[in-house]
Amino acid sequence: MTTTQRETRKDTEQRRRKERGGGELTGRRLGVAKSKLDFDQFKYRWINDAPARIHAMTKEDDWDVVTNDGVKDDSADLGSAVSQIVGTAPDGSALRAYLCRKPRRFYDEDQADKSAALDRQLEQLRRGNDRAGGSQSDYVPNSGIRVG
Repeated sequence: MTTTQRETRKDTEQRRRKERGGGELTGRRLGVAKSKLDFDQFKYRWINDAPARIHAMTKEDDWDVVTNDGVKDDSADLGSAVSQIVGTAPDGSALRAYLCRKPRRFYDEDQADKSAALDRQLEQLRRGNDRAGGSQSDYVPNSGIRVG
């Protein structure tokens, strides 16, 4: 085989890979069509249908189950929700995960709240206190604790 033939085969293979849309899916086992998701407006995550988990995330938080509108061609769910079997539940039944989305502005606010709480805890630790602000009885240098 000549060098030109090898290069031509390589070019053909690359073109074939691009045409089949191999990069269209997010993830491997839980792949969904990226073009059907609005990443600018929403944050997406898979939530396992463990006891009360879906209820807690959708009713007590701002996550909504994504319905199938060409998002996932091989969805294993009988309804319109985008889901995938991800394992086995303790009772031996199939454990299913559902694709959920949350408005990005709510997600960003939640992350900022979590970050602020962690920053407060870190500040207490730097002062030699426990994360709730209580005094520790362990050794703490007079200058406090320096992190990074």
